[in-house]
Amino acid sequence: MKSRMAGRDFLTLMDFSKEEVEYFLDTAAELKRSRRIGKPHEYLKGKTVACLFEKHSTRTRVSFQAGIAQLGA
Repeated sequence: MKSRMAGRDFLTLMDFSKEEVEYFLDTAAELKRSRRIGKPHEYLKGKTVACLFEKHSTRTRVSFQAGIAQLGA
């Protein structure tokens, strides 16, 4: 699955077309389906991921860390 977002930042939903938002949602649904059936996907393998949050939130941080780990980082 090649990213259509290469080189772009996701700062606000308004920066994307309806088709791009639908692509995000379709991709998320496919990743969830793959995980549910046990199909590994390591799209972030070998990548470095940094998460910076404006506000302290353990739930948000843990959710992002879990997702990043599920993607192989």
